[in-house]
Amino acid sequence: MTGQLFLFLAGLALLLVGGRALVSASVDTATRLKVSPLVVGLTLVAWGTSAPELALNVVSAVKGRGDLALGNVVGASICNMALVLGMCALIRPLVVQERLIRVEIWLNAAIVGVLSLLGLTAGFQAWQASVMLGVFGAYSAWTVMAALRPAAGPSPGVAEDPAFTDPAHAGAPMGWAMIAACFVGGLALLSLGGSLASDGASGIAIGLGIPPAVVGVTVVSVGTTLPEMVTGIMAVRKGQTDLAMGNAIGSCLFNAGAIFGIVGLFTPPSVDGSLSLPLAYMGVLAMALVPISRTAGKTVSRVEGAILLASYLGFLATSVLLSEPGP
Repeated sequence: MTGQLFLFLAGLALLLVGGRALVSASVDTATRLKVSPLVVGLTLVAWGTSAPELALNVVSAVKGRGDLALGNVVGASICNMALVLGMCALIRPLVVQERLIRVEIWLNAAIVGVLSLLGLTAGFQAWQASVMLGVFGAYSAWTVMAALRPAAGPSPGVAEDPAFTDPAHAGAPMGWAMIAACFVGGLALLSLGGSLASDGASGIAIGLGIPPAVVGVTVVSVGTTLPEMVTGIMAVRKGQTDLAMGNAIGSCLFNAGAIFGIVGLFTPPSVDGSLSLPLAYMGVLAMALVPISRTAGKTVSRVEGAILLASYLGFLATSVLLSEPGP
């Protein structure tokens, strides 16, 4: 147990350092490209923090473990929408930019909602995965091209706006070489830290007698989402609420569109009864973010963050009860 605790604490330390480096690199990238940190969060940061999950799930799919990959995609999406956004909103209310309300929130509801509906009803086929992958690819290409298109003049939300500067990183932005080093180093630390923390937490949970099924849907999912969580918390603490929001929503889109799309092409996953509750909860969360993003002055308030966290705790409690063997 002592060794598992050491792994968890070491992983957490690496996550904090990696998250700090990644956020600084993201903000300076936005400044140099003259785009909003929101766009960087939706693309570079979201893809980078989800890259370890992509590698793990593709290997699982190649080995015929598509069901394992599906469980990880569902669990990670739940953590991003309920746990990450809930914790970040408790620290500081998350301002939801109009771009998110008009595009990403609805797209997330559509993609995640369809994934949930298929899992609960018809199951999955390879052509459905290819459609999701195609939708995500088209959205990503549009996002990148729109962000890099020269603007007619300054507009609200560009990185030149003082509201988007990094309070802990005053002065001129880093050079491209240093930005690249911080991106690569930060992602490496997040990947290693997330792996160590996840292994340590899983070992502690199993040592305490928590059922393996509960460990899979909770501890493992939280572990694979630790990079997004730490990056989001670090961004919020530095005032970059748009970066935190973009990272969480972008990771959900990456999970459901890219990871599930690629995994489904290799091995369309089967769905058993143990995933019914997580699939339903994931779909409800994606739909709930639509009205949440429009209320409280278009912010995710502390009250709404608390509600998201409470719903996640309720989900955990229900999962524990359902996993307990009957008399």
